Amino acid sequence: MSANLAKSPISEQPWFRELLEAHGFERTGPGAFSNGRASIRIDGNQLIATPGDGSRPWKSDLSGAPVEGIRTLLNTFLTAPSFLSQAAVDNRAEHRRSTETALATIAETIRLHPEGDSGLRLRQFLWSIYNQHHAVNLWRLKDVLDSRHNAAVSQLLQGWIAGHLSEDAIREALVASGEMDRWDSVRLRAPEQRRLVDAIDAVADLLSSVPPSAPILEATRANDLLRQAADCLRRARMSPK
Repeated sequence: MSANLAKSPISEQPWFRELLEAHGFERTGPGAFSNGRASIRIDGNQLIATPGDGSRPWKSDLSGAPVEGIRTLLNTFLTAPSFLSQAAVDNRAEHRRSTETALATIAETIRLHPEGDSGLRLRQFLWSIYNQHHAVNLWRLKDVLDSRHNAAVSQLLQGWIAGHLSEDAIREALVASGEMDRWDSVRLRAPEQRRLVDAIDAVADLLSSVPPSAPILEATRANDLLRQAADCLRRARMSPK
């Protein structure tokens, strides 16, 4: 059904009821639906949505609106916190608490054992979700962690993806774990610096031997980033420790 609303009331159309049921709303009267916290009412062609947090009702005239447009509209605002059921709100709060607990567990392990196998892998993981600067091999991460820390990583990753973890919370964990102080004190050893130089040489050789093409544009960007990294290391060696 992609045309305008059929002549039957929108509240009586199966797709509308099924959509609201999928969001936890049940019929409470003619044209009225509720999830026990928020409510939806259809008055003629007008949709009246009352949030569960006590804020002002939201109204929209659906006259002539295509069904797909109404679907998109409902799916957008019914996932907002103010339109969730109390059970969904409580569930979200519990997930947030679990995620914060997992973050604290990881931060404490990093603080106590920053140079151990698990500490190093957890440091990579935490930085990766903070600024994407560290690639993480999940197989290696799983293999070096015990069940408690694997559970913490799993919970943290799920919570981060679901939006239960703010950037400020991750930054606070990096500070509490000592990572922010540690960041400015780390120096690459000679073999590690050699790997960077080899990478620069390899990319430079590629650029000089392959005709211009779209992939080469990306290789050129990689070359610039590698040289920036080398320059940062050079300045770090010159700065006082």
